[in-house]
Amino acid sequence: MGTGTASPLLLLALAGACRGAAASLPSSGPGERVERRLTVMGTWLALGVVGPDRAAALRASEEAVRALESVEARLSTWREDSELARLNRAPVGEPVELSPELDQDLARARHFWLETGGAFDPGLGALVRAWGLREGGRQPSEAELVAARAAEGLAGFEFAAGRATRRHPLASIEEGGFGKGVGLDAAVEALRERGVEEAVLDLGGQVAVLGDGPVTYALSDPRERDRRVLELELGPGSLSTSGNSERGIVVDGQPRSHLLDPQSGAPAPDFGSLSVWSADATSADCLSTGLYVLGPQRAFSWARAHPGVELIVLTSSGAGLACLASEGWRGRIRPLVPELEISYPSDEPDTNQR
Repeated sequence: MGTGTASPLLLLALAGACRGAAASLPSSGPGERVERRLTVMGTWLALGVVGPDRAAALRASEEAVRALESVEARLSTWREDSELARLNRAPVGEPVELSPELDQDLARARHFWLETGGAFDPGLGALVRAWGLREGGRQPSEAELVAARAAEGLAGFEFAAGRATRRHPLASIEEGGFGKGVGLDAAVEALRERGVEEAVLDLGGQVAVLGDGPVTYALSDPRERDRRVLELELGPGSLSTSGNSERGIVVDGQPRSHLLDPQSGAPAPDFGSLSVWSADATSADCLSTGLYVLGPQRAFSWARAHPGVELIVLTSSGAGLACLASEGWRGRIRPLVPELEISYPSDEPDTNQR
């Protein structure tokens, strides 16, 4: 994360990772500032870019949007013509040639699948359908769960030499746990290629910072997405938050998490929200999902073993609200409400095993 006093490029008065306010660039500083808000990848994008002049900043912002649209065309499983959707429909046992871009996307996803011991698993399409996550939630039968778990998640695919092969008829990859990160990384790279040195992008609640920052950002109460409770400073990199304040499902009248635990095949326990800062957006996106599934204790143990990853967990219990933060946040976070208590987990090893 960046250093220095708070003279932010952009104040993101954001209610957690679920809702955001329009970007607001400072009134002083070199270059021309362009701020835009639009819809892409099925969500909103707030984009702030500084360029040598307004025309250059606008052109750069257009390149960033095109990069996001290209990722959407490749990864979206909400449209039948995307490359990933075609892979999910391929006959079992038939190798599918992947574009270099999709091959790289899936290699990154597989990396974090392995690094988290399978807690992050984008190959849960069968379980997503069984739980009706795209329709607001349902209780699957035991037979449906058995069938969905037999698809084996990402292990239901074989990857080799730029090709992917479905090994099970229900094997299906969902982009929801890594697509926004891939899109943000592509957009940031497009801005760099245009010579942009200062920008902030907020894609549906995941923020990416280009430049030294610091950028001031606010997280919300996991129980009330419009109530900002914690302010933090971000440097270059990305922050992604997982939680259920906006995307939780309802099953038999009971709220449940929309984040599935690959090990149990059921929704992960809902403890609040978990935010991950990392140097790139794809890492942050994958890890906010996988570490949420692991739960706070294992998540902090994982982060201590992987330098460069910083965590914030907001938990609620009754009327109480607590923040657990990794050491890298010391001096960079402050409560916005008096009842929020901030603590830093000890360095004691986690004896619980997944």
